[in-house]
Amino acid sequence: MRALGELAPRFRLVLGPQFSRSSKLKLRLPFRRSRRAILISGVFLIVFSYPLLEILGSTTGNYDGELFSLVSVLFTIFWSLGWSVGVFILALVFLALSFGRETLEINEDNVRLLVGLPGIGFGIDYGVDLIRNLKTQSPDAATGTGWRGDHLAFEFAGDKIGFGSAITATRAGEILAAMKTMLPAHADPLPELKFPELETSASNEKYASLTGKDSAQREAESTALSTGHLKPRSKLSALALMIANLIPLLGVLVWDWRIGDIMLLYWAESAVIGFYNLLKIQRVAGWGIVFFGPFFIGHYGGFMVGHLLFIYGFFGDNFSNSNDVSVAQLLLDFQGLAPALLGFFISHGVSYFTNFLGRREYLGIEVAAQMGQPYRLSSSCM
Repeated sequence: MRALGELAPRFRLVLGPQFSRSSKLKLRLPFRRSRRAILISGVFLIVFSYPLLEILGSTTGNYDGELFSLVSVLFTIFWSLGWSVGVFILALVFLALSFGRETLEINEDNVRLLVGLPGIGFGIDYGVDLIRNLKTQSPDAATGTGWRGDHLAFEFAGDKIGFGSAITATRAGEILAAMKTMLPAHADPLPELKFPELETSASNEKYASLTGKDSAQREAESTALSTGHLKPRSKLSALALMIANLIPLLGVLVWDWRIGDIMLLYWAESAVIGFYNLLKIQRVAGWGIVFFGPFFIGHYGGFMVGHLLFIYGFFGDNFSNSNDVSVAQLLLDFQGLAPALLGFFISHGVSYFTNFLGRREYLGIEVAAQMGQPYRLSSSCM
């Protein structure tokens, strides 16, 4: 499916009304509920919720104004935030199995299948141009459709997509008749899709009549993206980065910054990298940021507070003569580094807008790869 590029199915998170006003066809499909699945998901929800509630309850009253206790509390909060994503997903699964519904919507250019609750739904958009062979389907445990019972299906680019569950013959006939009037191309032969060597280029030639671009045009775009000639604004990003890195040099030569100050500054730059990476994840994942965002903040936040304790543990003498460092001292240390930190914030902001958005570096990036990117950058900073 990934090889289809622009024609590939699109994941959708729908908040609010599950049907759009411009829909050509709106259907609520029969949805079979499994008591066993509901029970299992409920047990998993309880099991995963218990440590989250236990940890959150244990942090009450642990903060005493010192750095170590602050790091402990922050680490617990970030861990809880990351863990809560799994609990939230399990809660949605339990609620969807218990009270959810499946819907089908046909728009001008796609068929949308959603499963969810009133106000929130998860589903996939399938382009109408590649949908063929609407039919009823018998359950088949070997293909994972046994739970559906008698249901409906269509083929999308050669893949079989099932929808609905426990549908009677009468109801199935009504749904198919309504869909066929909205999808007149469903009976036409599917034109052959051509995909040259997938491993040699991310811009593969798609079927020309469906994409409107020939292979030469796609190859030109791919070359422009890879060589940086699509939007020649990256020089601004390089200039901003150079200026931002001159400020720490001034700090050492003019303001008498020590090694501890420099280490703390580049720790703070890692936080800036994390902030802009959250924006990048949103651009790559879209509505998926609802899940990926909290998980990234929790995981990366725990990584950051661990490094902060490491810096003060090894370079604490640079900041304070006492063994304990207060939060007030921490804020005072950051205040002295404010000019350089502002420079880094502006520099990474320029890079985000000119490179990631302007030169479309987000094209072809997987969410998992984007989430892991700041760890490599932060390691180079540290």
